[in-house]
Amino acid sequence: MMTIILVTSISLVAVIVATTSYRLFKLNKHQAAKIAGLQDQLSVLCAGAVGSDKKISRFEQTLNQLKEHQNTLDLGMSSQQQNYDHAIRLARKGVSMNQLIDSCNLSDEEAHLINRLHGSDNAKFKQELH
Repeated sequence: MMTIILVTSISLVAVIVATTSYRLFKLNKHQAAKIAGLQDQLSVLCAGAVGSDKKISRFEQTLNQLKEHQNTLDLGMSSQQQNYDHAIRLARKGVSMNQLIDSCNLSDEEAHLINRLHGSDNAKFKQELH
């Protein structure tokens, strides 16, 4: 009788161990599949991050080039503005067109326009209006 109880107990323990082992095996398999899926997602995210990083680097390079270009334009405009200011002062003093062109590095059209707007003849005209 004792042997039957012992065999039954061992059989019951064997069934419990087998059932538990099977459940753990299935759980392990399921978790391994989840881990593989997460690794795939992480790989995709990393690849996307690398692509984004490259795009950001290109945008930063373009932005720096634009800043440099803008600074160059600002410097050029600053010197040109000084030329115009000097030409306006000279035109108000009654300097000739050729002197405006030569001393201020202006085109013929620019010199004519400045002379018309700010020249001494224009000052006389303004005085006549008042």
